[in-house]
Amino acid sequence: MSDHRIRRMTRDDLPEAVEVDAECLSRPWSAAVWREELESPFGLYLALEEEGRIVAQIGVKRTSEELHVTTLAVRPECRRRGYARALVRAAMDAFPEVRRVHLEVRPSNSPARSLYRSLGFREVGRRPRYYGDEDAMLMTLDLSS
Repeated sequence: MSDHRIRRMTRDDLPEAVEVDAECLSRPWSAAVWREELESPFGLYLALEEEGRIVAQIGVKRTSEELHVTTLAVRPECRRRGYARALVRAAMDAFPEVRRVHLEVRPSNSPARSLYRSLGFREVGRRPRYYGDEDAMLMTLDLSS
């Protein structure tokens, strides 16, 4: 992996967060949603910087002993460098008390599903029309054992 740094996102990161989302996701969050999320006390949003530029980001929300990955995006030209894996691990490390991690992923997103399976996530269900145009595959990582 090249020289990079993972840090907590701030409001100043809003323009880049929106830009990364627009590059990576078919249904990116709006600036208003990002603003609300970054100001929420219930979430943790991390940025992975490479040469001072945000190239990947993750958002999670913790409730009790569970963590929900709300967003994960890596700029297309920076994929296959282990950045998504590093962000998932950093988010989980921030909450050592967590026993389960949940996320939704498009069934058509084979690279993401493969990554999550390699981290120990299991496909446990579907959320019909979650993305509007496609169901979501619900995946869970059980850390309790």
